[in-house]
Amino acid sequence: MEYDFTYSIYADGVLLRVGKGYVTEKSEDAVRRYLRRRYGSEGWDSFGYSWHFSESAALKRETVIISEYVETYGELPPANYARGGGGRQRYIKCKVCNNDALSGNYGFCGIHRR
Repeated sequence: MEYDFTYSIYADGVLLRVGKGYVTEKSEDAVRRYLRRRYGSEGWDSFGYSWHFSESAALKRETVIISEYVETYGELPPANYARGGGGRQRYIKCKVCNNDALSGNYGFCGIHRR
């Protein structure tokens, strides 16, 4: 099973990056390993995280946190400037048709999940 979460990375109490990810074990150590694998162990000294029921819930929370930061400071967190990719979303095929569906979307595409 995959466990989705949002995270915030800090250096000396200053927010550097907000993001989302997933691990196969629901523990703080698993999140720490994920962050070290993704960002290395240098440049940050602490992190915060929250568990979510699905990838879409994690994505929504990530968006809210980043939007609040931008409203407060007028810019993205320093390490969030490097953006791109597909958000590492996990796609599967829809149960009804051949469209792509997010794995956290109960196995249905946007057309058939009503």
